[in-house]
Amino acid sequence: MTSPRKTTGMVDAAGKKRAGGQIVKAEFTRSSSSTIAIDALELRAVRRRFMAINQDRLRRVRESLEHRQQVFMQLLPLLFHINHPMLPGYLTNKTPCGISDYAPGKRCIQAARKLARSFSYQRRAQRRYSIHALYMMGSTGTIAYSRASDFDIWICHRPGLPDDQLAALREKADGIQSWAESLGLEVHFFLMDDVSFREQEHQQLSNENAGSSQHHLLLDEFYRTGLLVAGRFPVWWLVPPEYESRYDEYVDKLIVNRFIKAVDIVDFGGLSGLPSEEFFGATLWQLYKAVDSPYKSILKILLMEAYANQYPDIDLLAMRFKKLVHQADVQLDRLDPYVMMCNTVEEYLFSRREMERLDLARRCFYFKVNEAMSKPDHGLAQSWRRQAIRELVESWGWSHSKLTTLDQRRQWKIKRVLEERHLLVDELTRSYRALSQFGRENDDSKVSINADDLNLLGRKLYVAFERKSGKVELINPGVSSDLSEERLALHYISGEGQHSWAMYRGPVLERDTAENEPLKRSAGLLDLLAWCHFNGLINRNPSTVSIHPTDCCLSQWELRCVLDCLQQLFPGGRLPDNNMDALSKSATLCEAGLFINLAQDPMSKLTRNGMQLVSERIDPLSYGGQWENLAISFQMIALTSWGEVLTFGYSGHTALMDCLCDYFAWQPVTNGSAPPPIPCFSFSSSRGAIIARRIEDLFRDVAEYFYRNYWRRHARYALRIGQHYFVLQCENDVPRYLELESREALLDHLGQAQASFSPIHVDVQTLDNSPLGIALKHNREGVVQLFYRLDHGHAEVWILDERGSLFHQRIIFHDRQTLLGQFQRFLEAVRYRLRNMQQPSSLSNDDDTEYYRIVRDSMGQWFPETQKTSRWMDSHYLDVQVIGSPDDSNRGAFSIFCGNREFSILEHGDNIFLAVANYITDQRGSGSRYPIYITDIDLSSSVFASDSGTGVQTIHFLNQKKRIEQQLNESLHQLRKN
Repeated sequence: MTSPRKTTGMVDAAGKKRAGGQIVKAEFTRSSSSTIAIDALELRAVRRRFMAINQDRLRRVRESLEHRQQVFMQLLPLLFHINHPMLPGYLTNKTPCGISDYAPGKRCIQAARKLARSFSYQRRAQRRYSIHALYMMGSTGTIAYSRASDFDIWICHRPGLPDDQLAALREKADGIQSWAESLGLEVHFFLMDDVSFREQEHQQLSNENAGSSQHHLLLDEFYRTGLLVAGRFPVWWLVPPEYESRYDEYVDKLIVNRFIKAVDIVDFGGLSGLPSEEFFGATLWQLYKAVDSPYKSILKILLMEAYANQYPDIDLLAMRFKKLVHQADVQLDRLDPYVMMCNTVEEYLFSRREMERLDLARRCFYFKVNEAMSKPDHGLAQSWRRQAIRELVESWGWSHSKLTTLDQRRQWKIKRVLEERHLLVDELTRSYRALSQFGRENDDSKVSINADDLNLLGRKLYVAFERKSGKVELINPGVSSDLSEERLALHYISGEGQHSWAMYRGPVLERDTAENEPLKRSAGLLDLLAWCHFNGLINRNPSTVSIHPTDCCLSQWELRCVLDCLQQLFPGGRLPDNNMDALSKSATLCEAGLFINLAQDPMSKLTRNGMQLVSERIDPLSYGGQWENLAISFQMIALTSWGEVLTFGYSGHTALMDCLCDYFAWQPVTNGSAPPPIPCFSFSSSRGAIIARRIEDLFRDVAEYFYRNYWRRHARYALRIGQHYFVLQCENDVPRYLELESREALLDHLGQAQASFSPIHVDVQTLDNSPLGIALKHNREGVVQLFYRLDHGHAEVWILDERGSLFHQRIIFHDRQTLLGQFQRFLEAVRYRLRNMQQPSSLSNDDDTEYYRIVRDSMGQWFPETQKTSRWMDSHYLDVQVIGSPDDSNRGAFSIFCGNREFSILEHGDNIFLAVANYITDQRGSGSRYPIYITDIDLSSSVFASDSGTGVQTIHFLNQKKRIEQQLNESLHQLRKN
């Protein structure tokens, strides 16, 4: 039921009556307004007229459908009136159903039995009906309806229906919608209730729902186009136009004085005016719809312009419609909503003498009607739509040749489509500016559309109309169905250190380019080919594209391969329908492809000289003895969740890293799901397939490493490209890279302190089978691990501390006890100091440091061999303890203790390391030539100032140990020389 209303007037003591006591006419007065007169006979007559128009338009809807589709119209109310397991849309017996004042007829029951032979209808009385009415709205039953049109159906349900029942009703509607699709009909259902609508509580904005962008304009369209399929009629029909400003008062009187029953009506509210603040949101909504249906939207935007021109005394089309019906002027064709809209727009534009816009508006109307009037009627002579549109085009003075041109719109080619698109975009832009200016001039303080809907519509318009670098512009917004060209000419233009590409229509040779305007120019080849692909210029035979000059960097074979790849990635250049849900979130990548060395051979210099680069080093990123990078340029194409097609180009020695970081920036690492896998292609050289596979594997490896593990935000990934090294690590939740010029610089960087556990992964081909890869794979959080490998009298030592920082040192090897014993003493001392500091430590509760020797197995593969450490601490070494650091700003606190002997920088100055080396040499027996090892360091807090925020970790002590030991051993070597 509708919400209860308060009585706003008093009934006069006297009223005119007919025999039997029936009220024929009653008058109601208010102290502050004129008398309201209600005539019961006139009410019935008006309702009969509206119902007659309604039935005639429903008949036209049925007649426009194919025979197999007519069952949809027959069964539509029944499907929402009952729940039957054998009928479309059935969920459960508890799904809300039942339409007020509806009972199926014989034909409806017969149609139901054709779908379900066991069906039998049993009428059951219900206390309350879940559905008050079904309405069709839009072009159905009008001159603008064609077989390509869709059905918009309002399900007017009982106000206050619980959320779970609303969800069930929505699911039932979805089932019926799917059934309609099987019949070849596009149907959209909208759940409405009149109370919420009157209070302007709108549903969420979606592809088909205007949300809060318009209210009165939607009501205007509903009242002039809505068709009652079943259930309650709109009480708006009965309110005379002269009482529209007192709509609520008039309806109250109708109900209170029993001219009508509240259970017989739905009430979406009156339509006495159109507030200025609604124009902006409604304009945005129509611009959004113009992305896919520009002709229909231009008509509606021009109607809003006409309304704005009449403001504040707007003659709404719904009110014109009502006035004609109340005046008994019920010629069906004259009352056609789209004819009325076209006439209003014509009146507005003609009054302004804007004849070009008038011609465009008429074309929009003609395309919406979708009747080819240049063709003979044949069997369609009795079609009321053709007869009506014929009268219109004759009144417009259109020639047969013009009709022929318009009827061939679906076959228009690129030049004509570009002209039409320019006109459409100019018109949309002009109307948008005019209506925006109108809104600002009349009421800048109010905007009826809510912020979320405004943001969504703005994003959609940004995607559709905003120009930006690399964006593939779609030039065919529902204009032509086939833009393919029989011949195209692709020209490479080079000069002054820059190059570009241009596409011409027809077999244009180099000497003819000055006389022909290219269809499009582009700095990047992929950008140009993608534009051709998505706009359908290149048909399935790429040989229709000639390349000029013929000896340029692009071969016909490579062109064919690139076009095949675009077809594979984006079949037919068709884009998926993007919805409002996607626009409500940040844009992500849906599909992407990467073209490497497009029209560029990385080995061209060698090839021209008749040479081939041959080497056992086959990694395309560091090929041959000179570590040549064969992946020198990248062009990426990507489809986003917002529906944009974008291209990106990268060149230079950091091209790969720039491309990789940009690609992963689309998806924050903490989301846990990587962007979609990116297929890679390369056709310009004999090693193209190897290059593409290498890059594809790299992207997959990086994605798996960063996006699959809990430490992904802090992890590091290292690789070599050419003669340089790069380290990837997350910054602001996306991977960023640091370039390093040598292997030594890489190891130094990996040895830096970390704020939290940051494991390291080195690209497998960068490692060149180095044993370091095995050490990194065994890294564990909170544990210090030492790995060493023997190599020609030396030991290569790697230590991974509790946060994954890498320490590396190559030292002379005497024996295992000497090597591991001194590190064990030192690491145990560091562990003791870390646990006694005032800040929390990242060390685990396990007291043991892990020690491994890396050796080869019988197959030549590296593996870690666990080393036992129990006896190394028993060795009687001379303890060498360092207090402070020589780099400390408070240098006077720096001392070295050898056993109980102290060497202070205050005493020895810069000769402190020589003095310590001399003392240790004296303490050793003759012939002892092994290096000096530090067993303990006590560092002051100022040493860690450069690593503020990271806290103290084992790597700080190891790095100081290495530096001080180097100075001590240099002094020891100097003593031996002397």
